[in-house]
Amino acid sequence: MTLEMTPAMQKIFSYKAFIFDLDGTLINSMPFHVKAWIQVGAEHGFVVDPALIYSMGGVSSRDVVTYFASQGHDVGDIDEFVKRKVQLYRENMDKVETIKPIEEVLKKGHELGIKIAVGTGTQRINAVDILKKLGLERYVDAIVCADDVKRHKPFPDTFLKCCSLMGVEPKDTLVFEDGKLGVQAAIDGGMHCVEVVDCKCDFAIKTSL
Repeated sequence: MTLEMTPAMQKIFSYKAFIFDLDGTLINSMPFHVKAWIQVGAEHGFVVDPALIYSMGGVSSRDVVTYFASQGHDVGDIDEFVKRKVQLYRENMDKVETIKPIEEVLKKGHELGIKIAVGTGTQRINAVDILKKLGLERYVDAIVCADDVKRHKPFPDTFLKCCSLMGVEPKDTLVFEDGKLGVQAAIDGGMHCVEVVDCKCDFAIKTSL
């Protein structure tokens, strides 16, 4: 697609920095994450509800497993559970593609000199590898992953660290997010946000919840 520079799109590109969530926002990876969660849950004898995984978008894998344990599920060793889930996801990583309208905005922003960061609840190895695979790493000035912060979405720490690494103020930053927790994190961190829903985006800017 070719971006049409409507007044609404001109407003998008008036920000000094963009932060993109990864899974479900910049890339269509959520179905493969869900598949991996379902399989590893089955291996541990319990059923994982896909709707739950989508609702926890942006939450670190370790926090997801901790939630399973809090619900009485036998997850065994949490780190091993996460390791197995990552392994299963990576088996399908070659099937992951970009969400085209968001990719176009990222590339146009880079062309215009807007700072670009990725702020994600996934592990760094997954984030870096998929960005390289899709040829997007060269557009990105900073990457903040689950490994880099102690508090994950809905806390704003991931996005605030992105701002710090890019050298910009939160008020000058626009976040692209598909998860309700991520939208909350952006707004609570003093940023504006564009929500991606089911891989589609109307580019309406949210300034409050």
